Amino acid sequence: MSKNVGVIGLGAMGLGVARSLLRAGFKVHACDVRKEVLDKFAADGGIACASPAEMGKAVDVIITLVVNAAQTDTVLFGENGAASTLKPGSVVISSATVAPDFAVALGQRLAEKDLLLLDAPVSGGARAPHRAR
Repeated sequence: MSKNVGVIGLGAMGLGVARSLLRAGFKVHACDVRKEVLDKFAADGGIACASPAEMGKAVDVIITLVVNAAQTDTVLFGENGAASTLKPGSVVISSATVAPDFAVALGQRLAEKDLLLLDAPVSGGARAPHRAR
């Protein structure tokens, strides 16, 4: 299994996921619209990518931690979207909260490119895992 993983969206949840993957020994590529956050992540040992398409060339798994269906669609299928550069057989883990119909359609669109979807929405915010202890 490849240790190259991509994270799109370095907000409260995405940054935590990306840092956890770094600590676990993964080579983590990241993409975010906020350059200062991306630069800080790169200083911490991550690999900054200028676009989702650039990231797609380097990884076998991408985790999208964006806000909604529109942002998910943009980072995967928009201009410079990751779906255009991912290798066949790669996995997209979609962690935005989206309607079930969108998730089904997303899985079908990715399957047309021989990509796999894991719909894995997250909720509760960055502090929720700490409250569960």
